[in-house]
Amino acid sequence: MTVVALSGIRGGTGTTSVVAALGFALHTLGQRVLMVDLNPRNLLRLHFNLALESADGWAVAGQEDEARWSEALLQVLEGLHLLPYGTLAANALAGLELHQRAHPDLWVQRLQTLHAHFDWILLDLPATLADGQPGVPMLPDTVMRLRVLEADAACHALLSTEGAGDDYLLVNRFDPISQLQRDLLLLWGERHSRLIPQVIHRDEAMAGALAWKSPVGYYAPDALATRDVRSLATWLLAEGGHDA
Repeated sequence: MTVVALSGIRGGTGTTSVVAALGFALHTLGQRVLMVDLNPRNLLRLHFNLALESADGWAVAGQEDEARWSEALLQVLEGLHLLPYGTLAANALAGLELHQRAHPDLWVQRLQTLHAHFDWILLDLPATLADGQPGVPMLPDTVMRLRVLEADAACHALLSTEGAGDDYLLVNRFDPISQLQRDLLLLWGERHSRLIPQVIHRDEAMAGALAWKSPVGYYAPDALATRDVRSLATWLLAEGGHDA
């Protein structure tokens, strides 16, 4: 089993859409996939036809009984599953934060229990969190970390000042017509050895997919973004074998 944790280098880079699209793409390649929402905003569910008012999720299920957290797991398709975060009130979020601090290896243990059931687990992590919201839980050292960024000045500034460590870098919403984006992609390729060679092009199908509450590969199988994500999935299948 390979675990990939995806997060934006800043908010608004389209990470959640990428998680949904990548999960679907890996599934079409014959993989058993689980997508886990670790963002309190609980948006990953919207890509899989769950109602706006749906509040169920692992954080909700585990409130009364910790052992029930996995009861929120949903089957999207045979071999493709989703674990939403759920919707919690502010006081419940504060309680969850305290619980995670008291049990720092909570998600390490949870991922171990899922090991035999999935080939890939994709974690949707927040780029930033509002005050009072639970922080990102501790994850195993073997997790493949992937940062999503756009080829713009803001992401370049953050990449220059904060760095990326050993994280892989994925460029989303790439527009080859833009001279700035082409220049930044070239510069990042020279500076960062873990820049993923496959970009995801800017494509209206991504926005349309969310409007239809589905991953882009289901909504528009022949779209450019769909082909890009499928190539990304193929790359991860090759690369993930080294990091698993």
